[in-house]
Amino acid sequence: MTISTSRDQGTFKQISDIGGVGGFRRFLLLRLQTKIFLVVLVAILSFGAGLQYWNQRTLFANEVRLASDKHLVIASNLALSLSRYMRDASLLFKHAVQELNQTGADQAVIESHVALLSTINIQGLKILSPQNEVLATFAPPGAAFDLPDETILENLRIGTNAKLHDVQISGVTRVNDERYFIMGLNLPGEQLAIGYLSLDYIKAVQQKISFGELGHSAIFDATGRAVAHPSARVEENMMDASGISTVSKMLNRQTGVDIFFSPPMQADMIAGFTFIPETGWPVMVPQPLQELTDSVNSSLRQTYGFAIMVALVLAIFGLFAAQTLVRPIRRFTDSSLAIAKGDYDVELPESEHSSLEMWNLNEALKTMVDHVRFSDSALRTALELEETENQRKSDFMIMASHELRNPLSGVIGMLSVCKEKASEEDVLKYLEIALRSAAQLERIVNELVLYAEDGVDIVSVQEELFNCVEEFGKIAGIYAKQAQDAGLEFQYSVQAGSDQNICTDQHRLFQIVGNLIENAVKYTKNGNVWLGVTLNAEPGDEKGWLDITVTDTGIGMDEADMDRIFEPFFQADRSFSRSYNGLGIGLSISQAMAKRLGGEITCQSEKGKGSEFRLRLPVVLD
Repeated sequence: MTISTSRDQGTFKQISDIGGVGGFRRFLLLRLQTKIFLVVLVAILSFGAGLQYWNQRTLFANEVRLASDKHLVIASNLALSLSRYMRDASLLFKHAVQELNQTGADQAVIESHVALLSTINIQGLKILSPQNEVLATFAPPGAAFDLPDETILENLRIGTNAKLHDVQISGVTRVNDERYFIMGLNLPGEQLAIGYLSLDYIKAVQQKISFGELGHSAIFDATGRAVAHPSARVEENMMDASGISTVSKMLNRQTGVDIFFSPPMQADMIAGFTFIPETGWPVMVPQPLQELTDSVNSSLRQTYGFAIMVALVLAIFGLFAAQTLVRPIRRFTDSSLAIAKGDYDVELPESEHSSLEMWNLNEALKTMVDHVRFSDSALRTALELEETENQRKSDFMIMASHELRNPLSGVIGMLSVCKEKASEEDVLKYLEIALRSAAQLERIVNELVLYAEDGVDIVSVQEELFNCVEEFGKIAGIYAKQAQDAGLEFQYSVQAGSDQNICTDQHRLFQIVGNLIENAVKYTKNGNVWLGVTLNAEPGDEKGWLDITVTDTGIGMDEADMDRIFEPFFQADRSFSRSYNGLGIGLSISQAMAKRLGGEITCQSEKGKGSEFRLRLPVVLD
């Protein structure tokens, strides 16, 4: 005979769940060797990723440092070259103006100076009166130049530039659809000599400086407008870049390295920058930062593959090492599951040599199996005896309770007859006391019968159809008399809409309600007992909820007692001489019946002020 308690079944179920996990839980659980493999792999990859990140940061910082040094040197050399060019062009322009402004210069001298000016990209020369009227023009044959804006001419008349041999340089301007720098030299008599310096040499120098895919140089005039730039659109529009932080620094005659966002290139750039002292032109050598990042990543790409290969090799080694550890664990798991199923004849190895921990575990498991085998027989015998004794007690209680009912009914009947026929007042009083005691004894016997039947699970549910208001009215009439005899006021109310036919176990329902009302009457000395009935259902529904409330103004309970009132044989008054009779199983039986019917009893109470019990049951509507 095999005996399995609910606790054993729960334990076995837990072990079985662990051994054969399914669904989502099984997805979350991995084998130990798989976990070790993944942990080693992730650890090595994380270390490699961290190392690569550190290398990337270090290499990128080195790239930025080298690029900064290189760009600043290139920018400085570019500025130095343009500085020499502007000094030479200014000197040659001044010499040519002085020679050509002399009266009587012959045509050969003029052509010689015009050709010499062309070699340094001065395309033409004009002598202007104080009113900016053209007094003389010196230019290659066929060349024609309009005068620049009056504003430019007036600015050229103001002051001199000692660094350029007293020659003034305007900002980049457009004349005859071409871009020029206008050179100005003040002459005696408030005359002004101007020269048209083309950008060909400046552009040629700018185009020679390029590195990477987008590394370049850029030159701006003293107002921040583009003179030479890799973007033709920027050049032709003479874009004003003075709003860019780095260009602003150059306009303020600063030198250094900066990182900024370039709107024309739509990228973050790193640039070495400086300026030309003679003209104040900003000169920068920028390169996209992304090119530096790409260069670093290209250097690191080979190490990525090496790190992954090392991680896989070490992870596979960890996988094989884990198998040695996992093998005895699997064997111990299978043995434990077999023991949980009741098979105590499992075979365990004499000794386990995989590790000291596994050897100790094997010895402990063998000792445990020996103890379990020894105690299993005694446990089974004890359980069988306990089950037999419990069955005998339940049978005895049922038999005794039923046997007590018949003579008790006879006693109550005869006492009732004697009470009706007796005429003497003393005899009537004695019979009343005997009848009340017999009725109390009958209630106790009935509770014992219900408790015993509920314990062996033989109470059946018999559903029947009845009118809610009509039947509860009868119950209210019966218990109203009982409350009045006890000197209490009985109140009964039915909520509107409850006058419907419902289907449930009427007998059990009124047993519960009667028990609640009897308790209310018993524990109330003064005041009233109230019975409320409510049928909650939506129109057209086939099912609803029946809410029954029993309220009294009795002794009440404190919070500690309310937690245990539905326990069998519990009574709030536990003193040696209790003020109220009873076994303390009425509420326990009522709660059990309510749950059989699919409902529940709840309670609210306050010590010294009374209690409220609420029965809530599901019912079927007719």
